[in-house]
Amino acid sequence: MTHTWFRLLISAGIAAASLASGCGADDSRTGGDGDSDGDTDTDSDTDSDTDSDTDTDSDTDTDTDECSEDAKLVYVVDGAGGFRRFDPIAKTFELVADLACTSGGTPFSMAVARDDTAYVLYWDGAGGCVGINAVNIHDGSCLGLVDFICGSSGFTTFGMGYATDGTDTSEETLYIGKAETSGSQLASVDTTTWTVTPIGPISGAPELTGNQIGELWAFFAWVSTPKVAQLDKTTGEESNTVLLPELGGDAAFAFAYWGGDFYLFHAPLGEFTTVYRLHLGVLEEWVTPVETGFQVVGAGVSTCAPTVIE
Repeated sequence: MTHTWFRLLISAGIAAASLASGCGADDSRTGGDGDSDGDTDTDSDTDSDTDSDTDTDSDTDTDTDECSEDAKLVYVVDGAGGFRRFDPIAKTFELVADLACTSGGTPFSMAVARDDTAYVLYWDGAGGCVGINAVNIHDGSCLGLVDFICGSSGFTTFGMGYATDGTDTSEETLYIGKAETSGSQLASVDTTTWTVTPIGPISGAPELTGNQIGELWAFFAWVSTPKVAQLDKTTGEESNTVLLPELGGDAAFAFAYWGGDFYLFHAPLGEFTTVYRLHLGVLEEWVTPVETGFQVVGAGVSTCAPTVIE
């Protein structure tokens, strides 16, 4: 069951990425369009060819020009503040820095924006929110607390993730999801004012991830049967759900979409993280706890990341 819808999803993602000028994927549209125009009309309509080439270049540059190479990678943070880059292909982690944020508390979750900034939610270890620290992804330097007010619309601890506002834009929105006494809920955050706008109910406490083709996904590790599901960004409604009963039990967890696949970071309490790849609906162990050697509590990937790997 899950195999079928994931193949449809990946095919749709590849088609959308081809239209949307992906940041990280190889894109042959410029060469292809240029050759096509030249062969069709070289002698009779030079002006038309010039205009077409100009449009093609503009589309190709939409995402690429604004994205650094670092912004196309996956980042994780452990409970002690170790901030690392994760290479899904090489299956390796590179320590960028040990975070030295002065706010107090420890990391709880994380999201990464297109502008090379990671936003790390800190908590007091007992359910209380300390605040969201901005972190430079290049060197791991802590830039200080943003203006988010803990407890806004009932959000104290929560998962975080960015998704673009559609398939044809690089504009993005930060989404957060919580499960607290007031109920599980999805919300968006205006990161100019750090105000929270509730969207709708969800089925548990998620970690969130998105991509450059406008999709928002959730990993629910604490529900009775863990699952990954796509969330409607206007209602919170779930679709394209994959059940993951093998990941049951209390655990530290995180989530990232990269290259058309999902990477799930999962660690039963007191253990190091296992990284799983969810590929075409099939879950496979990707990096063992022996190879990680730490416990991931938050992961983030910007919408500059590729949606398909050539």
